[in-house]
Amino acid sequence: MGLLIPLFLWVAIPAVLFAPPLPLRSLSSPTESNPVTPTPAPAQEVRESEEEEEIRKPVEEKVVRATLPAAHTPAKHGETDGESWVAQRTMVEDYCGWGWIKKDKESWRQARWVALEGTAGICPLPHTFLPRPEDDKNYQYRFYGTFAPYRAYEPQADVWVDVFILKGFMSLGPAKEEIRRPPPAQASSGVNRFAERGANFR
Repeated sequence: MGLLIPLFLWVAIPAVLFAPPLPLRSLSSPTESNPVTPTPAPAQEVRESEEEEEIRKPVEEKVVRATLPAAHTPAKHGETDGESWVAQRTMVEDYCGWGWIKKDKESWRQARWVALEGTAGICPLPHTFLPRPEDDKNYQYRFYGTFAPYRAYEPQADVWVDVFILKGFMSLGPAKEEIRRPPPAQASSGVNRFAERGANFR
C-alpha cells in the first residue's frame, strides 16, 4: 500500500503538467445555434386578418331594445293552452317567492303569493332568460299551469306559501303600477332572524 501512492503520484503529476492546452471557444463558433428570427407575414395576410376582426356597430334599434327591462324574455313560451292566470313579478327583500297570481276578474287584493316552479323540458321560469333575476321586476305575465299539491317554506317569515307549477307563459309587459300589498305576514320578530316558534305545518 505504501508503494502504490508514490507510484500513482509519479505517473499522474507529469500527465497533468504536460497535457496539451484545451482550445479556446470563440464567440463566432459555427457549432453555436443562432436564434431564428421570425419572418414578417406578408402584407396581404395582415390585411385579411384585420378585415376578419372588423367590429360591426350594432343597429341603433337593437341597442335601445337591449336596455329595456325584460327585453330578452320571449313573448310566448311553453304550453299556452287551457286555464290561465295573471301574474305580476314582485321582489321583496329577504323574502322568498316569485310574486302575485290571480284570475282575470279578481283584484290584486284577492291574489295569492306564490313560489314559482318551472317544468323541465317544457317551460323554465321567465327570469331565467334575463341577465339578472330582478330584471323583470313589476312585469306582468299570463301564466298557464296548475297549483302544486304541496307548499314551499319561507324561512324568514316562518310561513308556508303556495307553489305554482308553470307550463307556459305569455309576456304582458310592464305593469301599470307596483303591487304594494305585502306578502304573507312575518311570524318572526325581525328580518334575518329565526322564528322563535316552530314551523307551521299546514
